[in-house]
Amino acid sequence: MEPDILTSSAKVLFVFINCRVLATIVVLFGIAANVANSIVFYRQGLGSSMNISFFSLSLSNLFSVVALLWMNFCNTIIVEYLELYNISNDIVYLTGGWPSGCALRITSWITAYMTAERCLCVAFPLKVKTIATPLIIKTITLGNVLALIPEYASVYYDWSFIPGKNRTVLGLAFRSNRAETKGLVFTFHAALAVTSLVALATFTFILIFQLKQRSNWRLSSLANSKQNEAISARDKRAVTLVIAVAILLIVCYSPIVSTSLGSSFAPEFSVAGRQANLFNACWSFAFLLGAISSSVNIILYYLMSSKYRLTFQRML
Repeated sequence: MEPDILTSSAKVLFVFINCRVLATIVVLFGIAANVANSIVFYRQGLGSSMNISFFSLSLSNLFSVVALLWMNFCNTIIVEYLELYNISNDIVYLTGGWPSGCALRITSWITAYMTAERCLCVAFPLKVKTIATPLIIKTITLGNVLALIPEYASVYYDWSFIPGKNRTVLGLAFRSNRAETKGLVFTFHAALAVTSLVALATFTFILIFQLKQRSNWRLSSLANSKQNEAISARDKRAVTLVIAVAILLIVCYSPIVSTSLGSSFAPEFSVAGRQANLFNACWSFAFLLGAISSSVNIILYYLMSSKYRLTFQRML
């Protein structure tokens, strides 16, 4: 049997620092931030597709950070009690890790959709309301939730004996077809994540190109210098916001995609595989970055959107 590349002590150190310390601080901030975001966008009204998108994004991020907080809570507060009652920490991944990963995929797809919608607003300003509808957000959410069914269907709870502890604990057990379905499921999840990132990067590039083109056209066709300056500033703020959101999501979400790809191509790289220590350490970094991505959007909104800032200040 091939030994684990990472030692158990190193895995514990990575998980403790990334998840139990740093991620806990981030998700506590993220819960408050996404609750505030949801209230702000709800108060602004859900009549426009963009407000619906931002509101849905806030709810998705909120669900993600709550799931991460649940994982950290189990690993820091009640892990001793879980062991006392013979319950394995594998259950935490089923109830916290997988739902959080699903929420992050939903966030990525919603962000890609929002960027595509902005492209349509620039290219077809009079038709965007008929092309981009709230139904797309519902389809994105439902599709990603349904994608979890094969993974959950391949596992169940069962008692297993742990020789090192000389105990029988309740944990994850895998059905007989797990070997056949596992690779397909992880590959499908990784494909969803990779596709959303590629779409996000593509639409962001197109949007930046469109905004620069229209800005140059307006500057050359309008005579009033003050109006020119206002339009140019508005376009620059929009481009800056798009770039900031895209870079934040791509940087923070890429490790999760890489880990998912690793799980699909290396069967031993899993929570119950031979490289479980390395798997847990890698996911500790991925979850930390995912928590950051789901928590700091409020800073971008507040700094770059005067409408958001005004509504937020009225809430205080």
